[in-house]
Amino acid sequence: MSLKYMILGLVKDYPAHGYDILKVVSRDFADQGPEINKGQLYTLVKKMEEDGLIIREVFQQENTPNRKMIKITPKGEEDFDNWLKSDDAEYDSTRYDFFNKYSFLYKVNHFSMLSKDEIIDKIDRQLKFMEDKYNNFVHAKESMIKKEIDRFRIHIIDYGIDIQKAKIEWLEKIKNDLL
Repeated sequence: MSLKYMILGLVKDYPAHGYDILKVVSRDFADQGPEINKGQLYTLVKKMEEDGLIIREVFQQENTPNRKMIKITPKGEEDFDNWLKSDDAEYDSTRYDFFNKYSFLYKVNHFSMLSKDEIIDKIDRQLKFMEDKYNNFVHAKESMIKKEIDRFRIHIIDYGIDIQKAKIEWLEKIKNDLL
């Protein structure tokens, strides 16, 4: 995923402070990338501003420092819309991409080197993690529905819920195979 288009999409929804963008990217996309820090973000924001894709407007605030809010420009909207309608970055060239998205599989690949009890222990820990993640997704979806969030964003969380269900079922299948 391109950080540039992530930023354009965020500020197209609503103008944001650079720190707010960093929080959203870190909170929602940390494991998927891109990994960024403040320096990288502000360097990219500066370049995007120089390219005319965004502007930073200073908002006066009482009793606190002024804030620079990032807003998308018409040129930025056009660039974002072209990217959104294109096939750019939609196809993964990795043959077994599910390995990249779930690194626990690398360890499963070598479970034959562990005892039955060690395998069950690892699976139980992984099940707990996946069940917690599943429950967090379900609560997030409930919150999104209450807030009347865009239905396509709810479809994305549904995708995450389905993936978590599949992982849980798969882990249970392996565990049952050992018992």
